[in-house]
Amino acid sequence: MANFLHASANTAQLSAQDYSKEEIQAGIVHLGVGAFHRAHQAVYVDRLLAHSSQKKWGIIGVNIRPQDSQAFARFIEQDGEYVLKTMAADGETHYEHIRSIVQQIDGAQAPEKVDAALADANTQLVTSTVTEGGYYLDENRRLILEHPAIKADIEGARNTLYAFLYAGLKQRSETSNAKITLLCCDNLRHNGELLETGLMQFLAAKNDAELAKWVAQNVSFPCSMVDRITPKPSQQHVDDVREKFAIDDKMTVMGEDFIQWVVEDNFAGDKPALDLVGVQFVDKVDPFEEAKIRILNAGHTCVTYQAALKGLTYFDEAMRDEELKQYFTDFILQDSIPAIGDSVVDLPAYFKIIAQRFSNANIGDTVERICTDGYAKFPIFVFPTLEGVYKKGRTPTKTIQGIASWFTFMQLSAQGKVATPYHEPNKASLAGFTNDDEGIRAFATDRFLWGTVPTEHPDFVVQLTQAIQTNMEKYA
Repeated sequence: MANFLHASANTAQLSAQDYSKEEIQAGIVHLGVGAFHRAHQAVYVDRLLAHSSQKKWGIIGVNIRPQDSQAFARFIEQDGEYVLKTMAADGETHYEHIRSIVQQIDGAQAPEKVDAALADANTQLVTSTVTEGGYYLDENRRLILEHPAIKADIEGARNTLYAFLYAGLKQRSETSNAKITLLCCDNLRHNGELLETGLMQFLAAKNDAELAKWVAQNVSFPCSMVDRITPKPSQQHVDDVREKFAIDDKMTVMGEDFIQWVVEDNFAGDKPALDLVGVQFVDKVDPFEEAKIRILNAGHTCVTYQAALKGLTYFDEAMRDEELKQYFTDFILQDSIPAIGDSVVDLPAYFKIIAQRFSNANIGDTVERICTDGYAKFPIFVFPTLEGVYKKGRTPTKTIQGIASWFTFMQLSAQGKVATPYHEPNKASLAGFTNDDEGIRAFATDRFLWGTVPTEHPDFVVQLTQAIQTNMEKYA
């Protein structure tokens, strides 16, 4: 992009890694080039390419969704280049010119080009960010074969990442026959295992035992943990970049200053030396996943409904509210960290980092966004702490307070008494949780939400009921 290079007198403020794009060879194919990929993996790879021994790890960015083709066309126009704007909690802002996505393929329009890229022996790594829903697995890790997109793909269509992986790996097995690593980068527990189980079920549904055998021998599926708060792209940042650098960059992306990528050291072929640029290669990702889910995700979930009940708009406002800030600290230090127990992660230090990140007013993360989908979030993010504290013979008082705030928000939302809208895909599952003795008991004993805790620790039902009643008196 010429206008990146000859933009304005302010280019001194626009940093770029020291490498020539012409020297870079592609070695990674990435499926799903959204804002998160561009603020996370593409940034790590951009830094890696500045190392003289690592120039074979450029990224081929692939779009697989027809509805994203229009936006992706602009990305192709910009040769896959864009500005990353990084904003710290204290307002310090950095701008980087990211060039690691050296080739762009719109797989929705030219799937055969994706197949060729996946079959090329130079491609040693395939990464993916297709969102949690893009794996089409139910709670028992069963591929939802009856889903229209999966059904069509089994018959030869191209809707999901499985169809692209199937066609590309089949061509690879018949041509270069080179080993390859498929690295899932979506925010899912045990994400590598989920990708593997989904793909193997897809191959079984395609009745391709030969390819399944090849995959078992030549493909690895490491787990990974990714973290960086990346808001939806905003015109505000596009305008900022245009004003500062005279660059018309429609693909500007903004992220917080924190970034983390932890990868299971399980590569079938060549491995990029991403540890040179801060990626952690580990034997097991689980402790890092647990820390993130139980401190960051659970912290978000337990605080956000209380923030909504107080009428707050942005999550960073909750971290400036003395009562909520103290609650978050107590929840993590009294319940969450004790429930995790021993960890290779320095949990108190991690908690301090999360508290600082949550306070970043520049991110603009809304309470409304975090309140979404409570029915799915509590069993994944909060239940492990609830159960863990009881197992240690203690009462998870702060966890119960967070759960009670969700119930209270649910009731007042239904009555139109809170300003924050509640977007709940599983609304039907909440129907029995009415604001009376029967409804509160149904909520407190719901097996999907709380497993066997209500039967093994009957005090939970009593304590949660009391917390709900206290909350309803406070906020109603």
